[in-house]
Amino acid sequence: MIQMDINHKKLYKYPTLSAKQRFLLTKLISQQDQQSALSIIKDLIGQNEKQLRGLYTAISWLDKNYRDIFFQNTLPKMAQYSLDILELSPKKHLLVSEGHIEFTRKEIYQFLSLAFFGLLEKQDDQFPNTYNLTYILQMEAEKSKCYLYYFIIANPDLENEIVQLERITFNMNYHIHQFFPNPQANFLEDVKLWSNCEKSLQIIDFVDQKIEEQQNSILVDFANKYIGGGVLKSGCVQEEILFTIMPENIIAVLFCKVLDYNEVVIVKNTIRYCDYDGYGNTFHFVYRQPKNLNQNILAMDAQNYKNNPVKQYQQNEIIRELNKAFIGFSLSQFSKEEEFLQPISTGKWGCGVFQGNTQLKTIIQLIAFSASRKYENQQRRMIFSTFKDKQLQFIKRDVDNIIGKYKTVGKLFQQLMKINTKQGVFDFLLDKK
Repeated sequence: MIQMDINHKKLYKYPTLSAKQRFLLTKLISQQDQQSALSIIKDLIGQNEKQLRGLYTAISWLDKNYRDIFFQNTLPKMAQYSLDILELSPKKHLLVSEGHIEFTRKEIYQFLSLAFFGLLEKQDDQFPNTYNLTYILQMEAEKSKCYLYYFIIANPDLENEIVQLERITFNMNYHIHQFFPNPQANFLEDVKLWSNCEKSLQIIDFVDQKIEEQQNSILVDFANKYIGGGVLKSGCVQEEILFTIMPENIIAVLFCKVLDYNEVVIVKNTIRYCDYDGYGNTFHFVYRQPKNLNQNILAMDAQNYKNNPVKQYQQNEIIRELNKAFIGFSLSQFSKEEEFLQPISTGKWGCGVFQGNTQLKTIIQLIAFSASRKYENQQRRMIFSTFKDKQLQFIKRDVDNIIGKYKTVGKLFQQLMKINTKQGVFDFLLDKK
């Protein structure tokens, strides 16, 4: 049973170590040679060498300098940090409703160290089934490299910096009354609310880059409703990659319950520790010094249409996606002005394995972003990554023409509600026969 505090918030449930686990961690604190240390890790995780081939491959990849650092300095630190946080068990509430939690980078390092040793426990059924790094160390050599590199190079001088998790839920006073002048409805699902929105459509900046390459921007995470998706398993698409090259995001996997239809989560002040090439089965680690500091990650989950792609053209489905994007792009009512004005770096949200239509999702995000300005002349940017899409110039041309034709959020929304599946979305909106 998860403990409750006096404010009726669910508290994070820390693991209780057995005497053997505590003994093994204590042994790791003293410097061990590689063979002895790996033997202790196998005992802690309960796996043999063959079953930990991801870890063994990653270690063999390390050059001698990094390998020496890992076994002589990093591994003892991870063991000590694991014992330290379990001894203190700082009171942390799970992010199950609107609000925020703060962590130091050291605390996140401690949680991830526990995950490395396979010691974390599941919180409840509203949280992911995978919460340790065990599968990664078993099966995923390239992901293992990313985590080892993070553990080795995480800067101790930054340990007291704060990473914040913020959960944002639909709030009528904010999302309706702040953004829709003279609203005729109290719910975002109301067609009249969107149909009567006279805010002008905003130009989108299309770029042939990865989403995470945008500096000082809010990076849209094409999230699973269980944040992180398959990051701690074999999943390796946009969200999983983002969380693997920025491992501090894993704290959201551990502390955020499944997202509801009207919720998003933002991870603030996370660091990108490494680079990568490839996607899915071709993903592999690429060395680089940490940069892109102080990034904010906006986790918003799209609907999954892989079993019924036609369903996404239904009005209620379009409105669901529109509202999710709008709640995300509107950030929190407590956001500072400089945060609110950061560019939104997004792309083909929900258009990979979830089989969302790229043109439809582009228009949905255009409408949501245009409506998310607090006043007409507020200057916000949306940067849309089409990474390696040969149709970039045509996408930009058609979207610019759609903006020029409809001009306002309401007019474009009204026409989108009449969409049919016989034409492409852009062709339909531009009345191309």
